[in-house]
Amino acid sequence: MVVMKKYIITLVVAATSVVHTQAAELASQLLGYWQPDIEKNQALAKKENREIDPAEQAMMGNLVFEFQKDTMICHGPPGHASDEPAVPYKVKGEDKAANSLTLSVEGEEMKIRFDNGQMAMKDPENGWINCKRISKEDFAKREGGGDQTQGEDSDKTPAAGKLEDITAQPIPDKPAAGKVHGKIFKMESATLEEGCLKLWQGEGFSTHLEQFEIDLSPKNVENFSGKTFAVELNQKAGIQITIAYSGAGKGSIKTSTYMKNYTMKLEFGTAKDGKIPGKIHLRLPDEMRSFVLGTFEAEMK
Repeated sequence: MVVMKKYIITLVVAATSVVHTQAAELASQLLGYWQPDIEKNQALAKKENREIDPAEQAMMGNLVFEFQKDTMICHGPPGHASDEPAVPYKVKGEDKAANSLTLSVEGEEMKIRFDNGQMAMKDPENGWINCKRISKEDFAKREGGGDQTQGEDSDKTPAAGKLEDITAQPIPDKPAAGKVHGKIFKMESATLEEGCLKLWQGEGFSTHLEQFEIDLSPKNVENFSGKTFAVELNQKAGIQITIAYSGAGKGSIKTSTYMKNYTMKLEFGTAKDGKIPGKIHLRLPDEMRSFVLGTFEAEMK
């Protein structure tokens, strides 16, 4: 009987060791850098009969998830240091048959699955997000500016002195228009949500998208009626500007982000019936000299 008991204990210990090894093997696949796969997420959204709005689409193109042993970091726009701290996680379980892991991240459950060298994360609000692995070298190139953006710290950013400061200039009463990365821009829609003003044309994945996004949320403004924001050249205003524009492939969206070296004048009128009028003149330091000038009426969300 004693021999049988020792045998059973040995089997249990061995089985537990195998499970831990399998979980460790799956967890080791998670380590590294992962970037949302725009095309796969586009296909998934279409299959599930749902839409990814332009803001979410642009955001995806700016994210990289870095998984280290027991910690993860969500990196934001290329060329910028992440403002997010390393977040601890624990492996709660694994399903070898499904090639998946269950993580506990700050008390929240996160599902991870692997398929053909790719990884998918299950977001509680948006469902599965498909990601592709990128190398450490590609991530370093991305953070240094890379080919994806010509932002504030990129060596490719033209000298700000070549731009003319426009903060003292009046803004004409004509619908907002301009250029985004060399593409003609004629505003079709505008929204103001949680301190973020977005002006865009197009419908995102299905056709094309050109967008200006002015993130005023750091200003903590509760009522935008009558507010004016003026940013002179070389001024660090704490206002992030992101442009999104159609790439060469169908459904391909590229983004660039700026925190300085641009000039802007933004005026808001009086909000009424869930909308707020305004005027904007924004000029960016990219090689294509993206800009938008004119009036808008933004839906307040």
